[in-house]
Amino acid sequence: MLVVTEKGSVAIAISKAISPSPKTFALKGHILDLDFPEEYNNWRTIDPKELFKAPVKWVVRDFKTYRNLKEVLKNLNGPLILATDNDYEGELIAYEVLQLAKSARNQVKYMRMRFNSTATNELRDAWTRLEPDLNWGWVWKAYFRSKFDLVTGATYTRLLTLSARKNRYPYKLLSWGSCQIPTLWFIYTREMEIRNFKPETYYELKAILNVKGVEVEVFSKPIKDRSQAISLYEKVKDVKEATVSSFESEFFSEHRPLPTDTDVMLQELTKILGISGAKIMSLAEELYADGFISYPRTQTNMWIRMNHKYVLDMLSNTPLSKYVRSGVFQPKNGRKNDNAHPPIYPVKPYLYDDAKGKIWSYIARRYVANVASKDALLKRWRLDVHLKDVAMNNMGRYIIDDGFYEVFPYFKPKDLSQIPEVKPGEFLPVLKVELMEKKTKPPSRLTESDLLKLLEKNGIGTDATRHEYPSKIIARGYAGKKRKTFIITQLGERLIQLLENVNGQLVTPETRRFVEQIMGEVELGKRTVDEALNYALNVYSDLYAKLEAYIRSAKLIL
Repeated sequence: MLVVTEKGSVAIAISKAISPSPKTFALKGHILDLDFPEEYNNWRTIDPKELFKAPVKWVVRDFKTYRNLKEVLKNLNGPLILATDNDYEGELIAYEVLQLAKSARNQVKYMRMRFNSTATNELRDAWTRLEPDLNWGWVWKAYFRSKFDLVTGATYTRLLTLSARKNRYPYKLLSWGSCQIPTLWFIYTREMEIRNFKPETYYELKAILNVKGVEVEVFSKPIKDRSQAISLYEKVKDVKEATVSSFESEFFSEHRPLPTDTDVMLQELTKILGISGAKIMSLAEELYADGFISYPRTQTNMWIRMNHKYVLDMLSNTPLSKYVRSGVFQPKNGRKNDNAHPPIYPVKPYLYDDAKGKIWSYIARRYVANVASKDALLKRWRLDVHLKDVAMNNMGRYIIDDGFYEVFPYFKPKDLSQIPEVKPGEFLPVLKVELMEKKTKPPSRLTESDLLKLLEKNGIGTDATRHEYPSKIIARGYAGKKRKTFIITQLGERLIQLLENVNGQLVTPETRRFVEQIMGEVELGKRTVDEALNYALNVYSDLYAKLEAYIRSAKLIL
């Protein structure tokens, strides 16, 4: 028997959990890659468009691992247990191992082991329910993604790069990808909105009132006409009392957070920690591999067959114990379920205050907020008054009961304003009246959290890959960061403009969303992988022809 895992720490965890301890072999991710035959890798002699019809073959990515695993497989007695990560990329890696096993020996008995954390009890449970085959929908979905990205990325990258070199532009590589370019397009679009924004001047009256000993500001509606604003100010500047028109207040609840999925984790942690999504995901994967959290790549935000008592008992031996009551929990569910993984949750204590510790603390605190906390209770109010016949108002809110904010304080509301109750017809002393000149402001540049939300909303990439693209476009020289927000470079701007002039499908999210939909059809068996690839590559082949013609006519102005 041989158990093959993606990571060494997972292999160690399985060896410790299972008795008698099975023989294990740890990979370092993919051992094979898809690539073109060698003759197609000569950029000078092969027209890039030939790659759309070129054959694709498996090549070895890691020769040392490949040789060692093949030798072990030759001497295998008993079944091969494929214990790679429980997602479609992990399924493709399992398929790669299976191909290698079949090349090493005539017959291979194999089984699939699925688990979402390296907790001992979960690994033992997974060992008792080994599956007899792979999830072939996942295999072909991952294969489609790999081949599609190879072909389209290579053809467009070669066309752009060779054309730039021909026109003596100093770019070593102009990379194109059907996920990275829409990511850049979002940054470009926001930049254009900022540049094209024309600020408008407007005016507001502000009065400071004494509401039973509390100073409260109220404001008029925006006034565009300056002379009208001055006239109204002159009318009320010396008014001593404001008349209450109405006062409304009500209790409301801020709901507990839903279970943690990958997109939410990355969007929130980029805000909290100020580091890239790619770095956060890398650290989260280390936490998973070392058994501190469950698998961090998931689209699920509902609990199914989850042992909350086990997790809460574990947390009761950490600094979070004061937020945990033994046996008391009532989890709140969302609606997303990828049918592969549970939401992300803590598995065992991580006691260091480094970056991984901050990620673990966020995951643990969000888990407790979801499972063992109550909603926060707040009160909102609105005050409407008149200074003579000038209507002014303000509104606010304040916390009555912190609820889940006690354990999960990251996004607790700030600048809360409490106000005594008043009744219509009451008179409130006016302490000061001001006329303020203001200007409308342009939209702000995108933070990484903003960008990740746009990628999720528009179906760019998956929960397992979205974090890669913001870092990738920076590495390509297409964008940069300034005060935690993205700015587009001259190269990135010109590249988007070039592609957009040809066809919006080359830059906007719609085409990649269409590709993701086709991948979903492959997963569900609605299309064979070959049918889906032919269809999707034909769409991009037509777009390629338009881009090539435009470059020739425009001489690639970058």
